[in-house]
Amino acid sequence: MEFNFRKNGNAIIIYLKGRLDVHQCAEIEQEISKLMSFELTSHLLFNMKDVDYISSSGLRIIVSTMKILKEDNRSMAICNINNAVKKIFEVVQITDMFNIFDSEEKAVTFLKNI
Repeated sequence: MEFNFRKNGNAIIIYLKGRLDVHQCAEIEQEISKLMSFELTSHLLFNMKDVDYISSSGLRIIVSTMKILKEDNRSMAICNINNAVKKIFEVVQITDMFNIFDSEEKAVTFLKNI
């Protein structure tokens, strides 16, 4: 799993690539935690364009990140989910919990207007 990020206005865009499963979750969770502690007012955007698979451990990271951000009055969005990953979100019925967008541009615009 590759992890990269960049800042765009009031949002940190996190780019994940590969499989987000139990083997990578601890490292990814640490990286996200570091970002959230350094960028105390930024919103997060997960660009999932290159994520092939997400396990329950990966979903836990996404959900817990959202909860932490909400406690700090920050928001989170997800964009570019491929069909395989989207199906996993739908099967566990968490799609409605998130602000999900088809493009990074739409998601960044949403976060800029918060």
